[in-house]
Amino acid sequence: MGFVMQGLDKSDYDREYGDWTLLRRIMGYFKPYTFSMLIIAITISAASIAAALVPVYISQTLDALRDGVDFDEVYILLAIIAAFTLLNFIINAVRQILTARTVQSAVVDLREEAFDALLDRDMAFFDNQPTGRLASRVVNDSNSFGQVISLTVNLLGQIVIVFFVIGFLWAISIKLTVLVILFAPIVILVALAFRKIARTVAQGSQRILAKVNALIQETTSGIYIAKSFRVEDRLYDEFDAMNKQSYDINLKRGLVFNSIFPILTVLTGIGNAMIVYFGGLTILDADVFLANLVAFLPGGALTIGQWFLFLQGLTLFFFPLISIASFWSQFQQGLAASERIFSLIDAENTVVQYDNVVCPSPSGDIRFDNVTFGYNDEEMVLENFNLHIKPGERIAIVGHTGAGKSTIAKLIQRYYEFQDGTISIDNHNIRSLDLVTYRMGLSIISQDVFLWNATIRENLLYGVSEQESTELTEQQKIENLLKMRNGGARAHRRQLSLDERLEMVLEEVQAMDWIRNLPKGLDTAVGERGQALSMGQRQLIAFARILMRDPHILIMDEATASLDPFSDLLVQRATNKILEGRTSIIIAHRLSTIKNVDRIIVMSDGKIIEEGNHTSLMERQGHYAELYDTYFRHQSLEYIEKFATTAD
Repeated sequence: MGFVMQGLDKSDYDREYGDWTLLRRIMGYFKPYTFSMLIIAITISAASIAAALVPVYISQTLDALRDGVDFDEVYILLAIIAAFTLLNFIINAVRQILTARTVQSAVVDLREEAFDALLDRDMAFFDNQPTGRLASRVVNDSNSFGQVISLTVNLLGQIVIVFFVIGFLWAISIKLTVLVILFAPIVILVALAFRKIARTVAQGSQRILAKVNALIQETTSGIYIAKSFRVEDRLYDEFDAMNKQSYDINLKRGLVFNSIFPILTVLTGIGNAMIVYFGGLTILDADVFLANLVAFLPGGALTIGQWFLFLQGLTLFFFPLISIASFWSQFQQGLAASERIFSLIDAENTVVQYDNVVCPSPSGDIRFDNVTFGYNDEEMVLENFNLHIKPGERIAIVGHTGAGKSTIAKLIQRYYEFQDGTISIDNHNIRSLDLVTYRMGLSIISQDVFLWNATIRENLLYGVSEQESTELTEQQKIENLLKMRNGGARAHRRQLSLDERLEMVLEEVQAMDWIRNLPKGLDTAVGERGQALSMGQRQLIAFARILMRDPHILIMDEATASLDPFSDLLVQRATNKILEGRTSIIIAHRLSTIKNVDRIIVMSDGKIIEEGNHTSLMERQGHYAELYDTYFRHQSLEYIEKFATTAD
């Protein structure tokens, strides 16, 4: 089977759990629903008793009919059978409803916990995990977990029936019951022999499903590129190969899971035949070898009614036994899903916080002291790196690709754990900060602007807290007006209502005019990832979203690199607005973005090799001057005028 499972290796965060560890953890999801589980247990017991009492009355009637047919007794028997059948139906209906509610409630709890764990993972985790596979764990594996719960509830019912029936059979014939008990382990051992292979094929089935989901998700996300390069056939071939692998794996899975029940049915059929044979001999009080094995046990010959009752009880015994045994193999699929989803929940972040110091309004004083960092332990990006960014300072970080510019931004955002040194925010070690409140005061605008598949208004309000979304009281407006005297535009925005703030922000980034021209204005849907808008429009919406959030620290990571000159002009004007009064870190390849900053940091191979303003750095004729000639000179007005003169 190895070739079938090829390419389905575990994820690096996967763990292995023992069956009983998984079962104990699964049962933990039942605790909030103890009362429902108690009612289910009661209904299971009641249904078992109701089902078992029917053959008891039939047995008694058969023995009574030996003395002659009494139709009154037959009518009573029919009425009793009908009453118990109806009672059994009602009890089972109640059980099924309660079970369905309990199962879905537990699945919801698990899915919420898994999604919460997913949100809690750091960026290093997502760097190595395809989103389709993660989605498969949260959605598909949690559904399989629901199957485990359903099977567990049914298992409880089957166990109740088995113990009830053993007592029932014991009361009829101790000798035949002992023979049944001696035969039962054979059925259980055969079922358990399927355990390992069942777990293996179940894990393979879930992994290939995750790979298929990941490929579909990646294909739909990159369909524009695929069509541009005309590689649809290559994508189809890749999907076709994976689909065939899925067929092979699920065929093995189907053969394993579908063969266990027939095999067990054959075994129980042999057991039934054995009991029918020896039961018939017991009625005749015959002397046979196997019967003599249990001759020391009490009990004499059976009546025909008792024999019928024992055979009915035997059916009630073997069917739950088959269900339990075959259930154990099928249970492996649910256990495999539980193992995968618990691995996601238990995955450890590389970013470690040792305290939860609240820093809701950082001034923006940022220090790197001898920081060493690498995305892996073999290759360091920064070594003994030092940098001090003052509160309210605007700095630009420039350098060739791979110099470490974006790495600095990611470390400030606490997306990755650095190996050595200290990063401080307002004299607080970044490892001591509560990340939720810290990140509320920090925002980033990247080159690849992400907008949610919602309206413009909903995207603008993303990240605005509920408290901020409510109308301000008169007292709050007065307080903000007082702050406004020395606070400029930022304080002015704070004293406005939400709708007023939205309009003011959009005017500031020069987006209000084209939004008004849209059919639904602010309520226009932007499409998946904002595809209904142009690149420049998306960037302006992202800038307006920053202003609505009003962070204390702002990072711009190549935010204007993909814009045309006209859009860049609009965005540059918006940039001047969002940089106002904030500690700002700008990573850019556009001269218009960096020429007006307070300080330019020039990096190469993870080290600062120059720093100063544009004029002083150009006078040095060093690395920045080379970068300027490479990236920026053609963007300058002097270059454009010179080029125009030459062309004339």
